[in-house]
Amino acid sequence: MININAFKRHVNPGPEPLKLLELEVLGDWIDYNGHMTEYRYTQCYSDACDVLLNQIGAGAEYVKAGHSYYTVESHVRLLTEAKLGDSIYVTAQLLPSDGKRIHNFMRLYRASDDTLLATYESLMLHVSMKESRSVSPRPEVMDKLKPLVDAHAILPLPDAAGRSVGQRR
Repeated sequence: MININAFKRHVNPGPEPLKLLELEVLGDWIDYNGHMTEYRYTQCYSDACDVLLNQIGAGAEYVKAGHSYYTVESHVRLLTEAKLGDSIYVTAQLLPSDGKRIHNFMRLYRASDDTLLATYESLMLHVSMKESRSVSPRPEVMDKLKPLVDAHAILPLPDAAGRSVGQRR
């Protein structure tokens, strides 16, 4: 588990993906093939989503108050291997999102040479846990989310966005 507070940064919306998380590949992340195991890639993205949600005001306190974002769909592409000791980082690009839905595209890179290791696309749905249904987020969350979505709207859609398993481009 990461310390999300260690990655708290002032969200400065700009026309570039957000750098959310920096990590090192640890020994227990390595599988029998000698590289980072599949579920650790997903863990990196899950932790990066937590950082993003924390930055827009939808962190632990928001959840305690009865609201949250649930991931309802995701797609991971493993492109190349991460090895023991590699420094890695995750960036996020917000795709068109209305707050009730957050559509994001994340990339995992090796820090030493900026090699793209994997991508992750997900759709998160905002819910009221008390009502057990999807609802619009609280205004204070939208006040932080909307500038990010607007800033990323000028970025080109990632080539891999919207892909299905096995689809060639």
